[in-house]
Amino acid sequence: MRTASVLFLLAFVTPLVAQPERYELGQRLKAFEAAWDKQSDVAARKRAVAGVGKVTSQFFAFQFGEAGRTLDEARFALESDKPVSDDLKWATALYPDVPKRLIDGSADLTVNLKAYYPVKTKRPDGLGVRLTLGAGKPVTVTPDKLPQKVSVPLPPAGDERRREDLTLTMEVLLADKPVVKRAVLVSVIDAVETLAERLPADAKLVKPPTLESASIVERAELLKDLAKGTIPETDVPAAKRLAEAILMGRMTNVGQGYFTPAKPGDHWVTVPTADKDTTPCRLFVPKGLDAKTPVPLVVALHGAGGSENLFFEGYGAGHIVKLCEKRGWLLVAPRCGLAFGLGGSVPVGEIIDKLAERYPIDPKRVFVVGHSMGAAGTIDAVQKYPGRFAAAAALGGGGRVRKAEAFADLPVFVGVGEQDFARRTAKALHTALTDGKAKQVTFKEYPAVEHLLIVREALGDVFDVFDTLAKR
Repeated sequence: MRTASVLFLLAFVTPLVAQPERYELGQRLKAFEAAWDKQSDVAARKRAVAGVGKVTSQFFAFQFGEAGRTLDEARFALESDKPVSDDLKWATALYPDVPKRLIDGSADLTVNLKAYYPVKTKRPDGLGVRLTLGAGKPVTVTPDKLPQKVSVPLPPAGDERRREDLTLTMEVLLADKPVVKRAVLVSVIDAVETLAERLPADAKLVKPPTLESASIVERAELLKDLAKGTIPETDVPAAKRLAEAILMGRMTNVGQGYFTPAKPGDHWVTVPTADKDTTPCRLFVPKGLDAKTPVPLVVALHGAGGSENLFFEGYGAGHIVKLCEKRGWLLVAPRCGLAFGLGGSVPVGEIIDKLAERYPIDPKRVFVVGHSMGAAGTIDAVQKYPGRFAAAAALGGGGRVRKAEAFADLPVFVGVGEQDFARRTAKALHTALTDGKAKQVTFKEYPAVEHLLIVREALGDVFDVFDTLAKR
């Protein structure tokens, strides 16, 4: 079952096929999750889950277009029990393939209009596509043949050197009426070839590395890859990342830290650790954080082949971030990496310690939650760092219980979907914990839920457990 979990999530974010297709698949998954979040009708959810069940085998066969079709059909099933018109199916299949997400400000943007999967019906009459980059001039075309290359002009530039993140909007038109809207983030930076010269050159020389120096080095690699044409798994605001790196260098030069309790929001931070040189993370810092008042920290471990972005952008469109924001809690999602899924581990304890040097983390209220491979990572972390966590939650997966004493008094929540292929693994974890005399184990199976959706559905129950312990 664990192997199945690894292969399933690898389909989203690891280099198996062309990057634009992987990125687009992730976008369709997000659209499905957003529709799921809006729909509370049990019958509608059952219709959708019945369709989503095909996605796993399509991923195993690397049929990514068909997987996208399945997700779209499941979203239609969530929204209505009525048949979808062939015209809307055609419009939904179209997507903008942007071969470079970081471009120089001296050239227009190239977009390839494609169908993510074939629609076996007649192309609609009056089909059109309108493309707009930022506040630039829209370009409307009639896609006579797919793929079709389109040049989209940049919006007018100001007087200063161009460095901005812009949204490319694609509207699919039927009889001049927009019926489908899609968006892709594109960054425009003048003189892309000189990016390295604008970044602090001495970041690699800082020993021991700091949050700032490690993050600058990580950003430099990211920007270099984007400039070469690498398509990221998610939208990356390259201009913003460049500005952050420059500011980090300036603040470091005057003895100030960039990552502080006074700077709230969603941060991409690279954390120096003992077991590993650095670990890229996503960090959420709530507003109004008092540096002298300790608050809970939630550590979130993603599924196999995923990344730190999953808990912030997937799993219910970043539902865990909203839950932490509501409570004023800190949240960190480390990048686990494939080595983790093959028996390695994430230096969770070292990450907590390093962040505690900057943020008011209450050591008695640190919680850990993981999905799929991250569920196994959660069980591993509890045993590797005994006594460090106030509670743990394993969702859509299991883990090997080697040190039963680490779970003796620890509240553990195990959640799995009724139609989750990891159901047996989760049940085995529950059995191992109870057989090992763990006193506070909760097991919950969610009807009409499978592997993709368990995190979104279970997080409310997980945080109910966390809330009870946080108030003690």
